[in-house]
Amino acid sequence: MSRIRQMLGGLGLKSRRRRDILRILLTACALTLSVVFVHILRPDLYSYIENKMYDILLKQTAPHQIRNTSPVLIAIDDKALAQVGQWPWPRHHLAQLIDRLHQAQASVIILDVILASPDRTSPLAFQTDYPHLPCPDMSLDQAALAKQDHDYILAQSLQKNTVILGYKLLFAKIHQDALPETIPSALPLSLPPAYTPYIAQDLYTPIAIHAASAQGLGFINALPDADGVQRRVPLLATFQGQILPSLVLASVLAHDHPALSLGQDIDGCFIQFNEKRIYTDPHGNVLLRYRGPRGTFPTYSAADILAAPLPDLQGRIVIIGPVAAGLGDNHIAPMDRVFPGIEIHATLLDNILHQDALIQPMWASGAEVCMALITGLLSGILILTTGTLSCALGVIAGASGLWMGSLSLLNGPGYWISPLAAEMTLILNMAVLSLMKYGLEERELRLRTQQLVEAQDATILSLTALAETRDPETGDHIKRTREYVLVLAQNLARKPEYRAELDEESVALLHKSAPLHDIGKVGISDSILLKPGRLTPEEWKEMQRHTILGAQTLAEAERLAFNNAERSFLSVAKSIALTHHEKWDGTGYPQGLRGKEIPLGGRLMALADVYDALISKRVYKDAMPHAEAVEIIRAGRGTHFDPAVVDAFLESEEQFARIAIVYS
Repeated sequence: MSRIRQMLGGLGLKSRRRRDILRILLTACALTLSVVFVHILRPDLYSYIENKMYDILLKQTAPHQIRNTSPVLIAIDDKALAQVGQWPWPRHHLAQLIDRLHQAQASVIILDVILASPDRTSPLAFQTDYPHLPCPDMSLDQAALAKQDHDYILAQSLQKNTVILGYKLLFAKIHQDALPETIPSALPLSLPPAYTPYIAQDLYTPIAIHAASAQGLGFINALPDADGVQRRVPLLATFQGQILPSLVLASVLAHDHPALSLGQDIDGCFIQFNEKRIYTDPHGNVLLRYRGPRGTFPTYSAADILAAPLPDLQGRIVIIGPVAAGLGDNHIAPMDRVFPGIEIHATLLDNILHQDALIQPMWASGAEVCMALITGLLSGILILTTGTLSCALGVIAGASGLWMGSLSLLNGPGYWISPLAAEMTLILNMAVLSLMKYGLEERELRLRTQQLVEAQDATILSLTALAETRDPETGDHIKRTREYVLVLAQNLARKPEYRAELDEESVALLHKSAPLHDIGKVGISDSILLKPGRLTPEEWKEMQRHTILGAQTLAEAERLAFNNAERSFLSVAKSIALTHHEKWDGTGYPQGLRGKEIPLGGRLMALADVYDALISKRVYKDAMPHAEAVEIIRAGRGTHFDPAVVDAFLESEEQFARIAIVYS
């Protein structure tokens, strides 16, 4: 029968383990699918975290050397403002700057400034605006007067040089019922189905004389991400159904005169420049591969170009733009908190010239979902099959591997594959499933502990029952004394002087250990144990040996015990078995201990054992009434028994009487 119970218990344990494994795997699936769902919905917080992760990875990419074909920046900085004067400058200064750059053999000059209104500082404009004022220097013929027109001077410079001017796309109408004064030339391209570029409602363009004189026009708009960081810049936009180039794209067309086309492949939308291919998102944005923080590109102050010896700029594309404090053309970039607009243009231009812009391919989202699903499966298996240290190492290795894989793709071919979904899946699964696993293991440990306790109790009762079979008249002596000891211990535990010694665990140990107090009687012969008359001195001496035999047996069991819990209760049982016949005044056996030399367990069992012997029928005597037994124990206060234990008995005597009836 016991074998059948063991088999059923084993089957129950295996079934429970299968359910636990299934529960962990289902939880891993639910957590993984939750992350995938969030990844697909992309709430603001998720996008913010992903963008910051991208910024960190971008900073960790290998630094790119600036080549001798990279753009050169001409900064309208504080030094230039101090030398030339406040901004905006009279346009003959811009003409002078452009002419100086032409002398330095610059190939293309980009002017990152919108010249949307006439220069009011020109002598001609002054005469037009204030005709009533006497101005003797204005009595010139029209040809001579034109030379005093700053816009005319700049237009002449634009015609002689390859200059690209900027304008701005407007997404609200400002020219009601009319077209802008200047409409830039459109690109002769058709949009593939996947392209959905930004659609402008109006344009803020240079004045006609400048637009007509420049080599090309390009829009300067660049929309930052939701967190204000400039990570991508558009190359294309549309106005009235026409495709318009950005400032950078217009400069590339002027520099290389490439055959331009739009297309789409497995990686996404792209713009083809002869043999070069730059990938964009469906809106025409290019993901920038920043070269470094502010100041990475070679930069000259406009003041130095106007006054100092010229640098060699042969074949270089030059970008002119404001960087001085307060001019408002600064942005936040992944590499720097303050990043001038001309450096963003330079970054995009350098990416195109060297064909190494970053790509977020069309299949990126699918790859990220697959990474999350695989990570979820592997992390669930890892949790199920390994321990705490292996799980921790697995998390570190997995998170590092995902990070380094994403960094390698970004640093090499330039693919941006976000590791966020997979990292979130890994960390979430490890955190939740670890807690879940250890909760299930704790539950299983509690069940095993409970089974062990029950097995120990059954073993104890079996052993003590074996002792009782040698003396059938003692009946349920073991069970009664066990309950008596519990009542006494609980009573004393409420008293301040015993509260520390008799905590909950100690009381439980006494209750568990008490049944073994007479285990040594197994070693006493039946002729002595069952003798109906008085024992001889020799027989009495032999009878007293049951305390030592019991203590020795329990000491050996304690030595062989598997764990500390077993050792604890066996140690208490050994103490009770050895000392439960000691007396308070030192006249007991086997050691003649007195007072508090006797362990508390022995003092409690001494009273419980005597009380039960008095009220029980034995071969050598009849049972005594409860009241007489109480008086005998009261009389033994301070001689046979610990006074405090007797007081606890007197306070609990009614409970003793009930226990005697229940187990009679």
